[in-house]
Amino acid sequence: SRRCSSSCLQLPCAPARCSQRVFRCTSSESALLVSDSASLNQRSALSSSRSAVASCFLSTSMAGVDAFALLQEELKSDDIVDQVAAAKRINTIALGMGPDRAKSQLLPFLRSCVEEYTDEILLAIAEAAGGMVQALGGGDHGHTLIPLLEALCEKEETIVRAKAVESLVQVGKAMPAQQIQNEFVPLVKRLAAGDFFPSRISAAGLFATIYPSTPGNMRPTIRKQYESLSKDEMPMVRSAVFVHLPALAAVVEKEIFVSEITPMFNELSADLQESVREIAVDNMVKMVHGLGHDEAARFFGAFFDNVQTEKCSSMRVKKAKHFVELAAAMHPTRPLRDQVGPFLALLSADQDVEVRNAAAANIALFCAKLDGQTVVGSVLPVLRDLSGPVDESNAANANYYMANQQVRECIAEQACSLATVLGREAAVKELLPLVKLFLADEAIEIKRKVLRSVGPLVETLGGDGTDAQLLPEVLAMAEDQQWRVRHSIVETVPVYAKHLGMELFNARLKDIQDRALSDSVAQIRQQAIANLSELYAKFGERWMREQLLPGVLEASKSTGAASYLKRITALQAVGHLAGVMPGSVVANELVAQIALPLSRDRVANVRIAAAEALKKCIACLASENQSFVKESIHPVLSDLTQDADSDVKFFAQQALAT
Repeated sequence: SRRCSSSCLQLPCAPARCSQRVFRCTSSESALLVSDSASLNQRSALSSSRSAVASCFLSTSMAGVDAFALLQEELKSDDIVDQVAAAKRINTIALGMGPDRAKSQLLPFLRSCVEEYTDEILLAIAEAAGGMVQALGGGDHGHTLIPLLEALCEKEETIVRAKAVESLVQVGKAMPAQQIQNEFVPLVKRLAAGDFFPSRISAAGLFATIYPSTPGNMRPTIRKQYESLSKDEMPMVRSAVFVHLPALAAVVEKEIFVSEITPMFNELSADLQESVREIAVDNMVKMVHGLGHDEAARFFGAFFDNVQTEKCSSMRVKKAKHFVELAAAMHPTRPLRDQVGPFLALLSADQDVEVRNAAAANIALFCAKLDGQTVVGSVLPVLRDLSGPVDESNAANANYYMANQQVRECIAEQACSLATVLGREAAVKELLPLVKLFLADEAIEIKRKVLRSVGPLVETLGGDGTDAQLLPEVLAMAEDQQWRVRHSIVETVPVYAKHLGMELFNARLKDIQDRALSDSVAQIRQQAIANLSELYAKFGERWMREQLLPGVLEASKSTGAASYLKRITALQAVGHLAGVMPGSVVANELVAQIALPLSRDRVANVRIAAAEALKKCIACLASENQSFVKESIHPVLSDLTQDADSDVKFFAQQALAT
């Protein structure tokens, strides 16, 4: 058995020996363990069976096995898992059979399977068929797949049809233009004229494939047939037409886009069925990318405005989600400043909480495209209203804030990023009160989100401004009883270090970093260790040796109840710093003064941590101080390989093997 060497060791309440074991069993022991679970045994047998069959397929010519006959046998299995696995291998089988046999035997057989087998098997066949073109002799022979895929396109199961259409598009890309006209176009016409609606749904996804190779005089007929499908009596067909409209729009001529595609978009976006209308916003996102801002505004501006009052909430959610992207695509023809009102209406006034949440997630992105005056005059007042304190004596007020909890969290997370738009003076006057409101909020998640995102605000305020305006509140929370709050502060220690400078950091935040290394919560200790490399990069070797290493050394010598956790943390810090500090410091201070003494610790978990730390130090010192590794580290690890604890032996052996 092997001791868990990471998370278990760092839990505040972890015992001296970890109770969670990771088993390293012999093959016979594994067999006994698996036999206790019928499901595991069955999966193992299935896996072995599939591996054996796959091996036969790949070595058909060598073993004399007929892959096609083996496929037929596998598809007769009573187990659906074996059947699906066999169906997924038809591409490999086709390659083994050769183009002629694949076309004369395999394809007719697969076509006969369409009416016989379940949807799971048909889905696997539809997916594999798209990759069979090369096995059949290349694009010139792609048309031989059409009968099989056409039959799959007529199935009632949605995912089977969709995968068949996807494979047909893949086949069409490999076929020559003339063959598309001779074989593919008739297929599309047959499907589009089908009496059963699934075939018409499938046809909608194929028009973009045939249109580019269609002669100019025949293209109006193709477009007319597509338009006819857009007016189909079945909503599912109209939905399919709408879904594939952007693909067709990408290949038609510009004048056709203006005269036919945009009217079709407008008609479908106003369809009586919500299942059809809700596709419109996603389509607009796809279609505006190829347009200039004038064209985007002209073709889609009215629709974009109308979504604001759309009864279909999913459309409003999508508008809120893509608001910035779509508004920017129409700017400056439709200035972004004019879109502030609609955006804030989605954020604060929409009756659906999902709409408000989607808009709140885009606050920072939207404000980044506005000027500071607009943000101060129009956006911040709304954010303050949404973020104000809960008045529990007023039931309506309390319910309002509870319903907007996620909105408030989004505002808290993004508020500090507005500082770059506002500038220092406006940030102090207008934004800082909102940030302090969040820091004083009763909800832990609100505090955490604003604490973890203070970077832009600190950068805008500068060292002195941060010290005077923000740090008092942050420092007051550094000893919060909620460990998640403390963790959020420790996470941003490198951010403050970047902007405060060495002197101010030492005076105000160094103690927070030191205390975090000995915190009772493992996640906080780990974050403090992760900070070390960034602090070293900012302040340098001398600062690290004078300011932080003494604390690590002191922790390595700690005694008393649960002191082993501090010693383990010191060793983990050694392993982390070994990758960034000079080899001389690693050898003379980290290894000699901390790792080697703790390798003889009475607690097995500490000795394990020492072995892991020495492993990382070896990787650092191997190229520049090999003699130290051989003379000082290897003998200690060799001694640990004889340790009474089997887990210590294991990690020591791993370290020696590096």
